[in-house]
Amino acid sequence: MDWNTLKPLDLSKINFIDFPENHYYREIYDKKQVVFHHTVSGPGIRGDLNTWLSTSTRIATCIIIDRDGTPNQMFSSKYWGFHTGKGRRIDQHSIGIEFDNWGGLIKSKDSYKATYGNKVDVPVTHYPNGFRGYEYYESYTDAQIQTAGELLLLWKDIYGIPLDYKEDMWDISPRALSGEPGVWAHVSFRPASDKQDIHPQPEVIEMFKSIGK
Repeated sequence: MDWNTLKPLDLSKINFIDFPENHYYREIYDKKQVVFHHTVSGPGIRGDLNTWLSTSTRIATCIIIDRDGTPNQMFSSKYWGFHTGKGRRIDQHSIGIEFDNWGGLIKSKDSYKATYGNKVDVPVTHYPNGFRGYEYYESYTDAQIQTAGELLLLWKDIYGIPLDYKEDMWDISPRALSGEPGVWAHVSFRPASDKQDIHPQPEVIEMFKSIGK
């Protein structure tokens, strides 16, 4: 796909979720970072919502992007929820965004199993040298990557978040932890034993580089 043709997201594409106000913070802070996550779940966001709603910790991201590219919005990007595991200083000034995705997979003969042991039939990205403990991950779809790029362009316009591609985003980054503005991933903040989202799929990197020119 030609990521050079991406434009800021058409807001009519957003599916607005009725998400309770006591599960995020309706507080406005300057936004400096966008942090990518994936859900480690099957198709649909209901299970993810139920997980967030089952606690009072206000862990949530602004957007979950379905595999078909639909952006499901829990709350406005100007508000915030806990999502990096690095506390208020980071989370108040960052926008969390999730790909609906199984994450790391284990190959078993001619099939793949997700983290929970269930067999899955999904497109797979293979890392021969492994990435954070897994050789195989469910691939993010072109539709998801497109919507992610459109959201980044939108948030650049609204908040002035720089989109230059950061080579060090695929492991713990002192720059990310310092709050340096830009696009990061959960793996930029957390160790390999803890988090694997998102994985460095070539198409994702191509999109990041394209919009960051």
